[in-house]
Amino acid sequence: MAKRITYFDWLRGAATYAVVLLHVFNKMLADHPVSDFPLPMVIAWTELQLVLTRWAVPVFLMITGALLLDPKREVTWQKLCGYVMRMLAVLAIFCPVYACMSARCISLEAIGRGLVQAATYGSWDHLWYVYSLIGLYLLTPILSAYVRGATKAQQRMTLFVLSVPTLLIPTINKATGANLVTFVWVTYVLFYYLLGAYAHQYLSLSDTTAAWGVGSLATAMVGGAAIIVLLGTYPLWIMNPRCPLMVPWSLFVFLAAKRHLEGRPAPGPLALASNLSLAIYLIHPLPLVVLYRRLWWMPYETLPPVIFEIVAFALVLGTTVPVAMLLKRVPGLRRIL
Repeated sequence: MAKRITYFDWLRGAATYAVVLLHVFNKMLADHPVSDFPLPMVIAWTELQLVLTRWAVPVFLMITGALLLDPKREVTWQKLCGYVMRMLAVLAIFCPVYACMSARCISLEAIGRGLVQAATYGSWDHLWYVYSLIGLYLLTPILSAYVRGATKAQQRMTLFVLSVPTLLIPTINKATGANLVTFVWVTYVLFYYLLGAYAHQYLSLSDTTAAWGVGSLATAMVGGAAIIVLLGTYPLWIMNPRCPLMVPWSLFVFLAAKRHLEGRPAPGPLALASNLSLAIYLIHPLPLVVLYRRLWWMPYETLPPVIFEIVAFALVLGTTVPVAMLLKRVPGLRRIL
């Protein structure tokens, strides 16, 4: 049996909380333009997102790549098929749940619509991650064979080449309005998946990687504030995992955990979030919808920044975690979640 990699528990747990906090921000920001809030508040929200949350999705993908593409671990077709079936079961269960939530009732029509949405990628936005995992699982035998046979230099070159169509060209197109052709269409999830395998096997935290990570974060923070002030819009692309600035920052978080936390068991709250990560990810949008869309709760109008985030974050976790723990005890769901 392969040795447990403890720094993954730390990262997975912290990233789970970070994703919840990210959506606490985004659910409210998606419904209101910048002009609805005081400028310092919008800038503070943006900077806090960059520091606290925007590394989470890349790190989740990197952990998956580090585990499934590790040459020391054997991942059989049987295991991969099990992973794929697990994600398909997630879609078959939660897409109807979300459809019933949107319809505000439980009906055969809503359940049927949810199943159709599961097959057509028409359900709630955050499920993109589940579809991406299915794709990565299906590609893993090919990628695993490549990682086992490729040298360090070859893997580094592959990452560089992949960064052009997945990160660099999309960023140029977004910033300039151009329409540069990528020639080969690949998603950024593949880049982070391979980066995780490479970083886990070959990289360690150094002054150089730390400087790149902190420097990219500082650049994103300054650029984000400038976009808000000059253009009056949220700097969504800068905070997107496809932005090249997010790569060094996410890699820094990954390597810092690798250096300082390996061999140290994750504390209770992080270990719990790590164990419940998928369940929390699937459930946490539900209380957000209830708070913001059904109850029209707008605490940012009466609560100051930071207090609002803490209150909303606590409310969402306070409902999500107990439900996730309960669902993990249900025999049929335990294997899925």
